[in-house]
Amino acid sequence: MLTGLKLSLAQGLRRAAFSAGAGLCFLVGAGFLTVAGWIYLAETTSAQTAGLVIGAIWFAAGFVLLGLANLRPAAARRPHHAAHPPRPQPDGFGIAQAFLYGLEAGQGSARRK
Repeated sequence: MLTGLKLSLAQGLRRAAFSAGAGLCFLVGAGFLTVAGWIYLAETTSAQTAGLVIGAIWFAAGFVLLGLANLRPAAARRPHHAAHPPRPQPDGFGIAQAFLYGLEAGQGSARRK
């Protein structure tokens, strides 16, 4: 039991470390792409237009990420119910028996009044 916990913890830490590394790479890449976009837009248009375009792109990306952060997975939207065994199909005997039980219950309640 303890070895399973250690293995699970090690896998979680490994996943967190690789995720942090990937996040750092994404940030560095986004910085270089922003600078490259700025240089291109500043050469083809004015510096003011370049700043406006790059700012709008980052602002839109922030809204998209904010929207994605508020989404719940499909499994979390539906409450999890345990699988119920299928209901047996009633046969003629079961229906007749249920009818007789209901009839007796009705007669018993009529007698108590």
